[in-house]
Amino acid sequence: MRAGFLTVDITPACAIPLAGYAARKNPFARVDSPLEANLVVLADGDGIPVVLGSLDTLFIGETTVEAIAAEAGIPRSRLLLVSTHTHNAPSLAPEVPRLGRHDAAYGEMVIRRVGGAIRQLADGWTNSVSVGHARQAAPFNINRRRPAWMLDYGALRRERRWRFGKSIALAPHRAGPIERTLQSIVMRDGLGRIRAILWSFPCHPAFYPFPDHVSADFPGTVRAHLRETLGTTCPVIYLPGLAGSAIPDISFPVPRSFGDLIRIALPFNPILPWFTPATYRAWTGRIGAAATACVHAARPTRSEEMVIHRSARSSPVFVTRPPGRPDIALDVMRLDFGDACGIVAMTGEMIGEWAPRLPSLLSERRIATGYLAGPCLYVPTDGAVQEGGYEADRFRDLFDLNGNFAADLDRSVLHAISCLFSGAGHS
Repeated sequence: MRAGFLTVDITPACAIPLAGYAARKNPFARVDSPLEANLVVLADGDGIPVVLGSLDTLFIGETTVEAIAAEAGIPRSRLLLVSTHTHNAPSLAPEVPRLGRHDAAYGEMVIRRVGGAIRQLADGWTNSVSVGHARQAAPFNINRRRPAWMLDYGALRRERRWRFGKSIALAPHRAGPIERTLQSIVMRDGLGRIRAILWSFPCHPAFYPFPDHVSADFPGTVRAHLRETLGTTCPVIYLPGLAGSAIPDISFPVPRSFGDLIRIALPFNPILPWFTPATYRAWTGRIGAAATACVHAARPTRSEEMVIHRSARSSPVFVTRPPGRPDIALDVMRLDFGDACGIVAMTGEMIGEWAPRLPSLLSERRIATGYLAGPCLYVPTDGAVQEGGYEADRFRDLFDLNGNFAADLDRSVLHAISCLFSGAGHS
């Protein structure tokens, strides 16, 4: 199998707003770590280039990926670009302005650099590589959809009205479904040198302890750790997995202010935890060690390493209002490296509750991930829609969505995935 590799710097050069939180309006204060686009270009069975990459940003919107494809001079369907979903980078999704104002000049810079890099790589590649896959236990995350009795203190304060009931809180849920596994796919040349690393661990990069600083969050910290530990400058592609309902497992939030003490002490008030700089360093250090061990375990297998690329689209999963506005379907892509291992990527924030529902075709040698470039929305299961919660309904205003999820979500999504393996998908 032949491939080309490149890392592109996409760190903003001037202070602009960051994407990830509606309440954060001001430009960032400083840059703590660089933002990158990490790219691998391969050829499928027909010799046509297909691009796999990750960009340090919250989402890669449809307009951005279309522009990158045009700049690169390759069809949109040949791009498998995934956002790392860091909440400490500028927006690359003008479609969701409430999550962070899109800076047009920054977006154009990223399009130009990433599209140009892909064009450069697609013009030819000379690296012959083999591929290996490994899995590693990683008990560092937790489900965040917690059934709980809640009192709406905001309504009590603003409206002097009691709102009390049981719902799905945005808070740690130890009994909730979670994939506590880290995976890696490693590409090596004929001399055994690492040329690219793909890794996946389902967790929201939304808890960086400095909210007004630019950072790739833990995907960037682990990336730097892998490069330093392994002695390589190769691209490191992070795939967030089914991270829509997964957060860091923070045992107890250390109060940062008197307000934090009140939030912790209030009854019927489940909350999301937070990191201090010290607890963040310790947590990311554990993930970095697990990722390093997983990369070492990913030895090349003896297989027919021909790249298989397929794509498909689901029936509409979100029906928009008013009528006439396009409904939202999911794009799904399959990229297999022979019979050794592969990736199945989907648009939207796929929640962890999908893991037990995915077909057996997604074996232990394939990484399933959301956050593929395209429409920005959460993708709950039918069961999660019935339960409610942020990922099922409360996210809609922030994502500028008006409408409802279609019936039979499970069937629509699973049918689209099955098409990737049945011959009904498009190459």
